[in-house]
Amino acid sequence: MTGSLSLIDLTPDDIAKLPAGLHERIGKSPAAKGPGSGAWLLVGGKSEELTRLIERTVETLPSFAAARGLRLTEANIEKILDIILADAPRAAVETALEIDNARLRSDYLQETPTLTAGEVRAVSGLNPRNKSEPASRWKREGRLFAVRRSGIDLYPAFQFGDGAPRPAIGQILAALPEGMTGWQIALWFASANGWLDGAAPQDRLSEPDSVIDAARRLADPAVG
Repeated sequence: MTGSLSLIDLTPDDIAKLPAGLHERIGKSPAAKGPGSGAWLLVGGKSEELTRLIERTVETLPSFAAARGLRLTEANIEKILDIILADAPRAAVETALEIDNARLRSDYLQETPTLTAGEVRAVSGLNPRNKSEPASRWKREGRLFAVRRSGIDLYPAFQFGDGAPRPAIGQILAALPEGMTGWQIALWFASANGWLDGAAPQDRLSEPDSVIDAARRLADPAVG
């Protein structure tokens, strides 16, 4: 017993004693290597919510593997479970939102070129002692934003021109609502915007006034 989960290794004898229909389904599974594989585990939860969460987690693992282009090891799977099952049981809708958010971030990083602080430093032509600068300084000054990935700041490349932040970026960031996280800002820049005729703000930086206006509209309180 681990917390509110029950984990039972199924031996070949256990599998042989299962109802005929279930035994047949296991035998036809691509993961089955024969009656003596010993690769089956029965996982149960004390509540219906936890059971649904476990099911969603297992269903999601292959998509994590595909998104990263990596083969998940047992250790990696345990790390993912630790994250998804934190403070379990959780409401199913909350878990679904977390998974959707993770997928959005994964898609973003695959589709949007980003630069590390070191790469920003290299293209800037500057040579400060602190290797995180000038990117970290520009971020503090509100001239650009970053998203965090594995504890590292990544700076979306569309913010730069000639090795420095585009002037419009700071103006747009200043117009956005206070308190937005780097990821919220990044996804706003990358999403279709009704005030820009459906274009993403990052694709309309040649018209900075329009993007600044769209950012202000986001900050305006809803009417009605």
